[in-house]
Amino acid sequence: MSFSDWPKMKEKFASIFAQKTQAEWCSIFDGTDACVTPVLSFDEVASHQHNKQRSSFIKNDQEEISPRPAPLLSRTPAVPSFQRDPFIGEHTEEILLEYGFTKQEITKLYSDKVIECCNPKANL
Repeated sequence: MSFSDWPKMKEKFASIFAQKTQAEWCSIFDGTDACVTPVLSFDEVASHQHNKQRSSFIKNDQEEISPRPAPLLSRTPAVPSFQRDPFIGEHTEEILLEYGFTKQEITKLYSDKVIECCNPKANL
């Protein structure tokens, strides 16, 4: 527990862990009560067996993967949206029209750079 020994211990741990692959270490610790889990990239995490068994990730209508909302309550479970999040400014004009702005006022806001619009483009 000596802070001064931490750099030396960090090197020692790194050297030992470098001797085996991540899969080998997972196999060694699997079935033990040791608190060990692999560090995964975002691309790997959704396909990890633990997360697949728990349906921890969902795909939206664009096939993009994101974490399922948590917590998952048994009596009142959330219903996740499978639609993508809107782009910044995607609905700006529509919302301003709903709140009573005229087309001319909205055009002026655009030209004054008070607002911006982001119309999604097709991925062809």
